[in-house]
Amino acid sequence: MRTGLDEIWQSGGLGLHRRVGKLLHVGFVGQSLVLSGLCAVALLGSSASDHSLVLSGRNVGFLQHPTIWAFLALQIALPLSIKRSLAMLANNGEKIDRMAGKENAFSKQIVQPLMRFVRLQSFSGRAFGAITYTAGFAAFVWNTYQNQLPGVVVPYDFWDSSNHLWGFWATRVYKLYLFSWLLPYIPQVHVGILLVVLKAVRRARLAGTLKLNPFCPDGVGGLGFIPPLVTSPILMALVMCSVALAGAFEVHRKLDVTPSIGLAVLLGLSLGAYFVPTMYLRRDIVALKRTTFEKLLELQQEQYARIVDGLDTDTETLSRANEALDYFEKVRERVEKIPTLPHLKRVLNVVGIAITPSALSICVSIYDRLNPILLHLPQKP
Repeated sequence: MRTGLDEIWQSGGLGLHRRVGKLLHVGFVGQSLVLSGLCAVALLGSSASDHSLVLSGRNVGFLQHPTIWAFLALQIALPLSIKRSLAMLANNGEKIDRMAGKENAFSKQIVQPLMRFVRLQSFSGRAFGAITYTAGFAAFVWNTYQNQLPGVVVPYDFWDSSNHLWGFWATRVYKLYLFSWLLPYIPQVHVGILLVVLKAVRRARLAGTLKLNPFCPDGVGGLGFIPPLVTSPILMALVMCSVALAGAFEVHRKLDVTPSIGLAVLLGLSLGAYFVPTMYLRRDIVALKRTTFEKLLELQQEQYARIVDGLDTDTETLSRANEALDYFEKVRERVEKIPTLPHLKRVLNVVGIAITPSALSICVSIYDRLNPILLHLPQKP
């Protein structure tokens, strides 16, 4: 990975990963697995100390609570997704240099502003950081409040409520780390990557150094490295969060505040995280397509004018002109096929898959509530 980018996945919310790597001499994948494993062992041990691994009746023990396992999986998946995005960005450094028409564009337009954003040294970085870290801490505060009122906020007891000393305090430490340090850092890096890349694309387009390549195999006119930067972390988070959310609905078994807010946040953030940067990119794609169409039309008009004006009227010239016009038409068709909302179908498919478990859980809950009423309805004679 290019010098400078490696610091992003070795500091901030991922700083603990670096310490584990130095101590155990393992790579980033190993660091993520070890940290999640240590957290799982600590939580399992705290629940065992409280004898709350399995609770009777409606109550929920540690082994009966799927959401905590989803959090442990997120702790592995999201850092790996961000690491992959940074690697993808670094691998396209030369392409960004060519796009900008400068040899050092990747360093000046990508690495340096991204580092300032992630370190909260820029206004936009501080503004976004205030949102993500405040939201994370607010989630931690709400979870702490809820867990102090078992049987009140939710109508049952659970393994990390204030009724279980070790489980309660172990999850306070874990969720403070998760909600207020690790998870806010992930979108900070993700949004930083998108901002600097999209600004570089806009800058290159306005400078005239960026051209569409209709025959590029990426299907996005040579900009195919950008959509995965937008969608890959979103899709990974969607899949993992859907498991946690479905677990929350299964545990609550009704439209309680916590899972309902979770569902709204999941849908809102996932769609917003796709559409906001993609609509920005769409403006550049549309403008580039328009410029390409204008250039093709100009070339076609030149060919037509040479024939009509009688400058080239022999059979061979007319044949070449006809071939050229056919070629221009094929190029125009390829340009038209370049999507202005890349990966939209893919995102919508994953969103549908992600909310399916929660929707099924809600339907089952509604059926359980309506079933006694339906059974007592008068039957037809």
